[in-house]
Amino acid sequence: MIYKNIQQYADLHWKEYQACVTDISCNDNNQPLVESEHLLHNFDSISQALYGNKNAPTSADGISITPNIVQLIEFKSGFKKRITRRNFDRSLGTCPKAGQICNEYWDLFFKSQQNDIKALIDSIRFKAIESYITLEKKILPLCEDFDHKQLLKLTVVIDEDGVDSMEDTLAELAGSSHQITSNKARIEQALKRLGNQQDANGQPYYYDVIEVLSACDYSNMLQTMS
Repeated sequence: MIYKNIQQYADLHWKEYQACVTDISCNDNNQPLVESEHLLHNFDSISQALYGNKNAPTSADGISITPNIVQLIEFKSGFKKRITRRNFDRSLGTCPKAGQICNEYWDLFFKSQQNDIKALIDSIRFKAIESYITLEKKILPLCEDFDHKQLLKLTVVIDEDGVDSMEDTLAELAGSSHQITSNKARIEQALKRLGNQQDANGQPYYYDVIEVLSACDYSNMLQTMS
């Protein structure tokens, strides 16, 4: 819960940090995950200004503030893989000498992809934790008391669609009937302990709501808001 008037503080001090979703959702290659003119505050830039560039912790990409919800938003690319059940080319893993699929190659390849996914999820979790600390310890103490409570929400937007899930590919190639958890569910599980916690005095902390959306779902949500 948010008990301070962060909206008033943002209106007074954060106007220079406003940017559209297209710009805020850009990855390291300057490719936007979501294209939209909807405005957010750039939480990365706010954190850097608060801490100084050398000491700034990791942070979510954006923050949205409405009368009822304060929402931290992280855009994360890298979940959508080139190899799926629809475009898997077995010839790429065929040994030219033996004329057979090189299982060792594919084992190493998919293990590497799994490690990449784990690193992405770890990054999201670190950002969720450190963004909360920035908000709780650096920003809210500067804000005036509010006359009603606001929910604190964390939204993670990823570039994976269910049909292209890498886990589906792994299960298919392995001939497994076991249902492998999607990346969306894996992220939700990794963030589970960051939701609806209480301190020793029974006061809530961390996030009241956590959601993981595809880029398409988030874009559609913004359209309904416009």
